[in-house]
Formats: sequence, structure tokens, C-alpha cells
Amino acid sequence: MKKIFSLFVISILIVAGFSSTSFAATPKAGATCAKPGTRASDGKNSFSCQKKGKSGVWVLEKKSSESNSNSGNKLGGNSGNNSGPQDGSVCDAKGAKNGRSSTGVELECQKGTDGKYAWHPAMGGGGGGQSAPTTVADVFGKDKCSGTSTELTAGIIDPAKVSYFVPLGLMFSSHITPIDHIYAYFPSNRGQPIEKPAGTYQVTSPAAGKIISVEDFAKSNGYPYADYRIVIAHSCNLFSVFIHVGKLTGPAAQIASQVGASGGWGGAVAVKSGEAIADDSERPGFDYSLFDGTKKLTGFANLKSYSEAETSKPWTADILQYLPNNLRGAYEAKFLSTASPIGGKIDWDKKGTAQGNWFVEKTNGFRGLGDQGAAYDNHGKIAHGYWDTHLAIAPDAVDRNTTVFSIGDWEGCPCQFISKNSSVTGTSITSASGVVIVELTEFSFRTPAGAEVSPSEPTKGYVLYSNGNVVGLLALQVQSDGNMKVEKLPGKTDKSQFMGFSSAAKIYTH
Repeated sequence: MKKIFSLFVISILIVAGFSSTSFAATPKAGATCAKPGTRASDGKNSFSCQKKGKSGVWVLEKKSSESNSNSGNKLGGNSGNNSGPQDGSVCDAKGAKNGRSSTGVELECQKGTDGKYAWHPAMGGGGGGQSAPTTVADVFGKDKCSGTSTELTAGIIDPAKVSYFVPLGLMFSSHITPIDHIYAYFPSNRGQPIEKPAGTYQVTSPAAGKIISVEDFAKSNGYPYADYRIVIAHSCNLFSVFIHVGKLTGPAAQIASQVGASGGWGGAVAVKSGEAIADDSERPGFDYSLFDGTKKLTGFANLKSYSEAETSKPWTADILQYLPNNLRGAYEAKFLSTASPIGGKIDWDKKGTAQGNWFVEKTNGFRGLGDQGAAYDNHGKIAHGYWDTHLAIAPDAVDRNTTVFSIGDWEGCPCQFISKNSSVTGTSITSASGVVIVELTEFSFRTPAGAEVSPSEPTKGYVLYSNGNVVGLLALQVQSDGNMKVEKLPGKTDKSQFMGFSSAAKIYTH
């Protein structure tokens, strides 16, 4: 459910803080659109502008009555495996209320604050009364894996064909906390469509294993092109997740005809190391995550915050630490980051300081309050989802010397800013600092030498540069109990305008 965006779109969201609704020509499914994230109507149907690679297309939005995701269909060749609802997909308010996703997560059909119904993790610890997963195999399915290997023996794509990789830890738009997957981008052709002949960009399995789960976004989200999520169990300790890859190929090709009406498939299809599983040539660009069950991250202050959503996050792994020696150098050269770890980092919590991931107290941690779908009721802005209660104060994924203040609900918009005063970082704010007022500014990208960089053609090792214009203040106070008091003051441009915490202040916890 995490749609890939180009860095050009990231820059729009960072600089403008939101994307506007399109009121241009009447939309038509499959037709080109200019701004991903926008919505429009032809008078009868609603459309959203979806982005993959460097181009956008209008996609017809399904009405909740058109799909009951909890179909429970038995799939050919995979008896006993249900397609199941998918986290974030629409559900029928009059249909089934509970279901289990293809990855085994208990979901409920819940009404969001926008009045729409969508599937998301069930109420209660771990979802549906289940205990939180204690191993990575609990997340993806103990019955679907075998072995204990944690070794990769191949890559996920030919690195020579990749333009660049965005490391783990990016924060943008509604991805408020550092992201647990990398992004693979291909040559942009200066903003023009980058579709290539079939077979140009072959996505491969980095180790032998079994394809255990596939989601077809063309079915679940109405995309007019091939778009899949693939989960591979290399063992019960090591799992690969590909998101937004193209046409299924090789051993995965047989799965395409078995996907259920809701877009889900579960089963076991063997795949060899280095074997092609998808052709990403039509709309190049995809996400990749690696999860290692033997190495739980130590930089999260409270793992319980991820026990009801993003349950695999504690086992997020840096692919560069697993690639064979003959590939690692070629991959490292394509990552935008220059600081260690080159592959990125997502667990930045540092107790006693403001740095890390924060959630409004008593709001279910990462899961939030239950509105999993984006609402576009704030003058066309992407607004109001589970991320509303999120706050992250952490180093940028590439420019580790700059702290990003990533805010889930900034006047109804998920936005990212940096401090006007570069010396203000997450670690510089401690319980001994008292109340700290951060002057938030928008930012642009530059080379280390100071030359401006187009976000659509980023330079390795780019730095974030403040535009100097304060868009608002953020009042922070790290408390002795480890929590943090936070008040947002959009539109305030002078620290003297903060007169002390008001009733609008909230307590955040890790």
C-alpha cells in the first residue's frame, strides 16, 4: 500500500507541503495526469492520479460496494490459502467485518473519519486479540517457510541499469517515520516517460526460496497497468518484499492467473537465486525491503508501538550488509547516501532527547487512530490518515547532518521541514533544555559544493538547504519520564509569539 513516488514528487510535497486537487480536463481511466496524489471527477466517478516511475495516470477509484475484499476464495493450486483482504483497501460497510490478510494479519472493516470504510489491523494487542509477533516468521507465516539461512547470493536488479537507490529512512509526505524499504529508480529521460521494451528491467530474487504472497494492485487499487507486491521466504529467518514491480515472469508468471478477485494470493512457488520474478520495464521503479529474523533492531525505544501495524519493522535489514562481495560495490555506488550506513537506517530513537519516532499518547503507536485511507477534504491536500498522530525527528536518509522534522498533521497535511538554525537537532534537545522553539523552514536539494540540484535527478551525497523562510514554530519539551510535550504553531514566524503551552499541546511517546 506504499505507492512509489519520484523524487520530483517528493520535492513538490516538501516545498509546497501538499498536492492540490486537479480541476483540469475531465479525467479518463488510463489517461496521463500531471500531479500524482491529486483527485478529480467526471461527474459520475472519482479518479486519482497514481504515480510509478516518472509518469502519472488517472485511476478509477473503486466504490466500497464494488468490492468485498474478504472473499475467502480458495485459489487454484493453493487449496486452503485465502486471498483475504489487504491492509488499506476498501471494504463493504454491509459485508464481512473481520478477515485475515494474505500475510496472516487479522483485519477489521472500519470506518474512517472521512466516512469511508477500509481494512486495517484489528483492535487489541497484535490485532484481533492475538499476541504481538515474536519472530519475523510470525509476521509472514510460520507455515509458509523452511530453513534458517540469512544469506543472499544474488541481487534484486542489475545495478548497472539503475539510476540510483534511495536508502532506508526516507521521510516524505504521509511516510512520517523513516521508511523501512529502499527505492530503485531508473534513468529519468529528463521527465519524459521511461517505459522500456519488455525484458529491459528484470527484477530478480536475491536468494533461493518460495514466493508465498502476491498482491495485484491492478485488481485491488484499479491501476491500469501491471503492479504487484511479492513476498519471498528465503527461510524462516529471511524475507524479501518487493512492492510496485511490473508483470510477473519466470516462476511467478503462473501466479497471475490465480490471484483472487480482491487482488490477493497466498501459496508456495519455488524460486531460484537470481531468477527473474517480474519485468519492471513498462513503468520502471519499485520498492524493496529485507527482513532478518535473527537481528532485531536495537534503536527503537518501544517496540510495542509497532505491535499492531508495521509488525515486520523491528527486523528491517540493510541489503548492502547481505549482498555477496562481487555485487556489494556496484550497489553501493548507486546509493545516494555517502555516510555510513550507506544502505540507510530507520531506528533513530535516542532516549532522553527529542530524536526518534513519536506518537501521540494513547493512539495505538504506529497504527494510529484507525483512519488508514487518505482523505482529500482539506482543500485538496493529502490529509488525515493513521499518520496524523505521528512525529519523527531524525537525520535525513541521505544528508545525515541535517535533522528532518516530519509532522503527521500540519494544518491537516503530512509535511517535512528543517530548522532554520542548523545547530538544532534531535539530539541537541534534551530534558535539560527546557522548552525549545524550533523555527521550521522548507528546503531544497544542493550538491555538497552548494550547487542547486533537481530532485528528479539527485546527486549522490546531496544536502538539504533551508530557504530561510519560517513557516511555523514547533515547541518541544522532553520530559523527565522520557515523553515529550509538543505544540505546533503553523503561521507563527517569531519565537516571541510562543507564550507557553496551550490546551492544543499534546504528549507524545516513543
